[in-house]
Amino acid sequence: MKKLAIVIVLGITAWMFNAFAQDGGDRTPGPPPGGGKRPLPPIEAALDANSDGAIDADEIANASVALKKLDKNGDGKLTQDEYRPPMPRPKGD
Repeated sequence: MKKLAIVIVLGITAWMFNAFAQDGGDRTPGPPPGGGKRPLPPIEAALDANSDGAIDADEIANASVALKKLDKNGDGKLTQDEYRPPMPRPKGD
């Protein structure tokens, strides 16, 4: 069970980084317009409990508990609306 949780966490993390890397690549990285930091994707925020930018062994061991916190409707599944970052709101809203 522990190995399965590690494989799931690593797979989701790899997918997450790959998905964000495919945003066109022609933009210069940096803070979002208007200043400030980009919000972390919900999965990364949930897994990186100490917010140090790395997912360490303790956080991997606690991955199933951390991921369950993202299950907003309690159905035992994580859907895109639960694990993807919220879409930016158009200015003026």
